[in-house]
Amino acid sequence: MTISGRGPSGQFTGTVIGAVVAAALLGWVLAIARPAEVWQLFRSTDVRLLVVALVVSALFLATRGLRLMLLMERGLVRWPRATLVAAAAQAAALFAPLRTGELALPLLLARTTSRSFSSCVGTLLAARALDLATLGVWGGVAVLALRGLHEPLAIMLALALLLPSLLLPFTVSMADRLAVRCFAPRGVTGRRWAHRVRRVRRELDGLLKRPFRLMAAASTSVMMWGLQWAVAWTLLAAMGHRWRPMSVVAGSAAAAVANVLPLNLVGNLGTLEAGWTAAFTALGVPVQVAAATGVAAHLWGLIFAALYGLLAWLIISLKPGGT
Repeated sequence: MTISGRGPSGQFTGTVIGAVVAAALLGWVLAIARPAEVWQLFRSTDVRLLVVALVVSALFLATRGLRLMLLMERGLVRWPRATLVAAAAQAAALFAPLRTGELALPLLLARTTSRSFSSCVGTLLAARALDLATLGVWGGVAVLALRGLHEPLAIMLALALLLPSLLLPFTVSMADRLAVRCFAPRGVTGRRWAHRVRRVRRELDGLLKRPFRLMAAASTSVMMWGLQWAVAWTLLAAMGHRWRPMSVVAGSAAAAVANVLPLNLVGNLGTLEAGWTAAFTALGVPVQVAAATGVAAHLWGLIFAALYGLLAWLIISLKPGGT
């Protein structure tokens, strides 16, 4: 008996359409950027600033690990281990096809801790909710800094990204009720799925009962994304483009939001570059420069993620239950 109303064929069709759209976006950006110009940016990248960007990227992952630790119960996972999990999960999310890499975080957490996979999915949802909320804060602040304190776009942007995060507990609670009503009566398989949804809800409910850790995780998320903007600015500077920091924050935040769209190629290629190009062009950067820097910066980011992700996976494999 089918539990989901959307069958495998429908999911496959949606995935194919998303991949086709993402490929079209990537082709559009590359046509504007011109591959030769992207290669020239790679060749002319300042190695010293590139090393700085690599170090700041490591700090970003360490902060991501700290946030992950704070989202879980005290003592359940230590900071070094959480950082390794965060690095490996980020690489998997980027390079695994069809967004299956998103499942790496709950899988690794379940392997590291005593929590079930379903409970760790709750932690993943909490982390993604904080990402959206933090992007709203950073994007709103950047737009206010660039356009003035009476810019309605900043308020709209912040609210649009904050609202899904604030509604997450309500959404999961509704999903739990629907699972009990719709899945549980459908035999063993249905009850199993209903039980999994209940575990996700309990994990989020438990997080809400730890308000100080949740506030610390939210503050850490702001710092984490600030480091990500620092990586973007340093990469641009390494390629000879020293733009205003707030412009980099606004454009990078728009690119990050574009990745939320259900359009996917390996490495999120296409969606991020399209968001980057559109945002920086709106900020006054020539469209060809915006497209070329978007592709080059994203490729450097993928290289960083692959290096740190591989290293983290090797350490986790050597010490499956260690810190």
